[in-house]
Amino acid sequence: MNKVDLFAKVLYEVIERRVSLDVAFKRACKRRCARTLEEREKLYQECRKLVSDYVKLKCVVSKRSPSYRDLARAWISGKTSNSSEPHCQLSVSKWLYERITSLLGSSGAETMLKAFEERTWWLRLNTLKAPEERVLKELEAEGLEFEVHSEIPYMVRVLKSPKPIRLLNPVREFRALPQDLASAVSVEFIDVRPGDVVVDMCAAPGLKTSLIVMLEESARVIAFDISSKRLRVMRQLLKKLGVPENSVQLALADSRFINLVRPVDKVLLDAPCSNSGSIDKDPSIKATLTQGKVEFHSNRQLELLLKSLELSDCVVYTTCSILPDEGEDVIEKIVKKTSVKLVVPPRFRSFCSPGYPSYGFSNNVCRLYPHIHKSEGFFISRLERPQAL
Repeated sequence: MNKVDLFAKVLYEVIERRVSLDVAFKRACKRRCARTLEEREKLYQECRKLVSDYVKLKCVVSKRSPSYRDLARAWISGKTSNSSEPHCQLSVSKWLYERITSLLGSSGAETMLKAFEERTWWLRLNTLKAPEERVLKELEAEGLEFEVHSEIPYMVRVLKSPKPIRLLNPVREFRALPQDLASAVSVEFIDVRPGDVVVDMCAAPGLKTSLIVMLEESARVIAFDISSKRLRVMRQLLKKLGVPENSVQLALADSRFINLVRPVDKVLLDAPCSNSGSIDKDPSIKATLTQGKVEFHSNRQLELLLKSLELSDCVVYTTCSILPDEGEDVIEKIVKKTSVKLVVPPRFRSFCSPGYPSYGFSNNVCRLYPHIHKSEGFFISRLERPQAL
């Protein structure tokens, strides 16, 4: 398979089938595009850059309706730098650029969107399988260069790796696992205590559920998800991560409509969203994100958050989104409807960036950014009713 065919197929899968870069590459390559692992990895990285440049290509290719092969040829020939439009230079849709600029200014928007062009890898040291010190020594022996996060010592930022992260022995054996820093901070906001019962409203694939148990092994998690397939995969993952079976109860349900016999101590709502904050992980998001998708998820998140507040007096609501539609806007509606207090745990007050400044509660919620925190773009909030304070 030549590069034009491979690249055109990847673009087709991303744009027409609306699949992630990883899925698109697997479908396009089918183990036939490369003879060695090194060659395959190089092609994958090229496809990643190609997909990241999709909007930029659409701006500079002169044809009104270019084919995916036209775009692939243009990219290979280096035709990606002829447009003066800022959104074209940053390879994002015009509406997204204008929205982010309205929030952060043109300089802030450019800095953040450029930060998404390079992926930052974080590893979580899985103390359910081995002590932190042992895993760190194993990573060093593999030749990994890293730094341990100052506030969360089980989180490690990869600086340089001699091989793909998935091929590191501690990762293959689940003593370390790829998990973004923002994901860990979200769980830390729960402040899980001994004996707590925690509901995870949208639990699969289970990384946050497993971290809840890792942080407090006496806690019990009731993990809901709407997909039976995802729950089956989650069950297998929890076993591989060493999560005790009696710590987690998996339940198939649409969390908007669940009812419990009694309230629980805490709820984690890591809500389905546009994933606009994880462009660094999957650049196909830049090519397929629409305002309609954002609006759909925002409405669904409001429903889920209202239900979460029926289940507990303490709810952590998070989204992997850089847009206030999936964060501050939802919180604003909740504040008007309920008597909740927004709380940033003391240990994270200096670490977190505030919410977008046009909201009166911006200092009481947390935003994480790729250019500031070396993480995915995340919104994190903790809502408490007065009796929980």
